[in-house]
Amino acid sequence: MPLGRDDFLARLGSDFPNVVGQINQYETGLLHCEMAAFRRATELAIDRGRFWEAEKHFQLVEELLPIAGPELLNALEVSYLEDFALGECTPDRYRAVKERMPKSLRKILVRHHASWQ
Repeated sequence: MPLGRDDFLARLGSDFPNVVGQINQYETGLLHCEMAAFRRATELAIDRGRFWEAEKHFQLVEELLPIAGPELLNALEVSYLEDFALGECTPDRYRAVKERMPKSLRKILVRHHASWQ
């Protein structure tokens, strides 16, 4: 059975409860906004030099992509990967992507913006 928003939030709460705590009242209940909060947490982890934490975020995304239902898949691809690709490509973020992001996710990132190649 394909996973949806509730499955994503349950997994996020289990693996990254601090991220769930960062979802504000205006984002709650809106999958793309909740996914954007997760992406922001990944970017913040990288910006703070916590590459191991970003790697765990990337691993969760890689795990969820093949089993996600249509809505979750769209949120993962758009509000996480595409928004990440279109965001600032700082040296630390580039290094984290090259060293820590699974190749399958990097391919998606590069499709959205060649600067991540």
